[in-house]
Amino acid sequence: METKLRAKNRVTEVAGDLQGTEAGEALVAMGAAEYEDITRSGQAFHCINPTTTAAVIAVGTTAAHLSIWNSADDGGKSIIIDAIFGFAVAGAAVLYQVGLIYVLGQTRVASNGGAIVVRRNNGYGATSDSVALCDDVATLDAVTGVAVGWMPVGNSVTSAVVSLGGLAIFERVDGRIIVPPGRLLGIKPLASAVGTTWQVGAMWHEKVITLG
Repeated sequence: METKLRAKNRVTEVAGDLQGTEAGEALVAMGAAEYEDITRSGQAFHCINPTTTAAVIAVGTTAAHLSIWNSADDGGKSIIIDAIFGFAVAGAAVLYQVGLIYVLGQTRVASNGGAIVVRRNNGYGATSDSVALCDDVATLDAVTGVAVGWMPVGNSVTSAVVSLGGLAIFERVDGRIIVPPGRLLGIKPLASAVGTTWQVGAMWHEKVITLG
């Protein structure tokens, strides 16, 4: 018995037959950019710490330059991190090296207050329907919000001049970090010298997934 697969255009509602390769594989051509569809739908977001803060020179405990808390109830949406980024507004008095580090809490914690605005990536403004609350106040649990829990994300960068900003780090995560309901993600820059100030941020999308 022959089985025919059809697909419907979600805009025009017109259905058409799917084609296959000689090996019997479904023949699919990408008609959109990688993140276009979820961005278009309004389920992709970003936030950035608006306050320039000095990079740390030692791995701390529960403190973070930016914290992202998932306010959803158990079984609700997860925050799937797409990218983590930061840029230097001012440099140190000496040449220095800096990288971004993060820690993901493993237990439920209290709200971080959510003072930082969350915006949609599709340009439709600030949102109140994201489950993420972003702040520069971290409420990481004492078990995982310690030095042993912090990890690097991306490569570090090195300054070429003193006292000036301009360094930037943008690291694609592509879902390798997931913030479950009730958990908190902390991000901060770790530098080799004092005096450099940074703003850090993240991009993500949200959906209900099964966590194992």
